[in-house]
Amino acid sequence: MSTLTMSSKGQLTVPRALREKLKLRPGCQVDVRVDDEGRLILTPILYEPEDFLARRPPKPARAASLEEMEAGIRKGAARGRL
Repeated sequence: MSTLTMSSKGQLTVPRALREKLKLRPGCQVDVRVDDEGRLILTPILYEPEDFLARRPPKPARAASLEEMEAGIRKGAARGRL
């Protein structure tokens, strides 16, 4: 069992041994829930490289030409998106 200490800013410090066991690094996100008995349940949100690849748009069938890219930029600028 580990003990977390809350700072005056409401931040909790997770002991090193627990961070290493859970593979937590700076910037990692942790899901926090309160169970029916008032206990905090902390669950690390771990992402696999495949998670990021799955959200990537599909590769186009061919590369756009310079003219097509410039036309797209002009179209976006005309809509006020630049």
